[in-house]
Amino acid sequence: MEIKIENLTKAYGDFKAVDNMNLNIADGELVGLLGPSGCGKSTTLFMLAGLNDPTSGHIYFGGKDVTKVAPEDREIGLVFQNYALYPHMTVADNIMFPLINRKVPKAEARERAQEMAKLVQLDHLMDRKPKALSGGQQQRVAIARALVKKPEVLLLDEPLSNLDAKLRVETREEIRRIQQEVGITTIFVTHDQEEAMSISDRIAVMEKGVVQQFEVPQKMYLNPGNLFVAQFLGTPQINIFDVTVKGGKIMCDDVVLREGCKAADGNYKAGVRPEAFNVSENGILVKATHVRMTGRELQLRVALAKEELRVLVHSDMQVSVGTEFCVTIRDNQILLFDQTGKTVGKY
Repeated sequence: MEIKIENLTKAYGDFKAVDNMNLNIADGELVGLLGPSGCGKSTTLFMLAGLNDPTSGHIYFGGKDVTKVAPEDREIGLVFQNYALYPHMTVADNIMFPLINRKVPKAEARERAQEMAKLVQLDHLMDRKPKALSGGQQQRVAIARALVKKPEVLLLDEPLSNLDAKLRVETREEIRRIQQEVGITTIFVTHDQEEAMSISDRIAVMEKGVVQQFEVPQKMYLNPGNLFVAQFLGTPQINIFDVTVKGGKIMCDDVVLREGCKAADGNYKAGVRPEAFNVSENGILVKATHVRMTGRELQLRVALAKEELRVLVHSDMQVSVGTEFCVTIRDNQILLFDQTGKTVGKY
């Protein structure tokens, strides 16, 4: 089902938790609402679910205005952060619960619950109670329960935040598999940019109630619309430092980073991702000030002019604190931001 969000605002007095949001989400698309705590992403999800009333604006599901429609009449499945499973019920009874509530005959409810359990690969655990399941299994029960009603839209609020690191990776892949198999339009809220980028078709990055950019993950990562998005995406974080453009040269103090730049002369913020550096025989001389082994990569901090930058190199490079070496910056990997934080180009 296509979702259209039109001029959506949620205000609490003078504070706008969501400020004039406009999004079009395609049928069958998985969209991540991404941003720091307090940016308005959960508030948006709860307005889509009908649990929060907008101050103004409209929400359309499949062309129908559902802004004032009750939650139970919106054809949504909602999965909360804490799963909200009934501890005294078995997996089967938890999944069946929404159907029993709707007076679906028990035999049909059990059959549909079995079908959903198979989809989430828990059909062999139907007689267990939640306490006998892992966190990832409990999450999949919650998803099966949300899907058993055959909703048109699936809404997930921080679905992986209670899981350990390994389970998070496994479960996010499961969510993507289930979503693609069912083909249901899905919106999930997260503050974890790696999580959002790994499974979303598109991401809406939010700050202070405002959508900063809505784009395919790779395009957003490579072409952030502003300084906030550039800094929010990527681990390790992008390097941001002051530069001057003069006569087509991008300068960090007296070090030339790039020639042939078409930006107007002036002062800018530059953004260079840690993986955008190449070690070379000639280039910009830097000095390692910090070395950290992470497995396949070394995370370095290097001194360049008065700046200290993050650089990723292969773990077989022989480098220690104090080592001097030369780097170049790959083409089109220097982002320039103006004084307002807007991206002005890549060089």
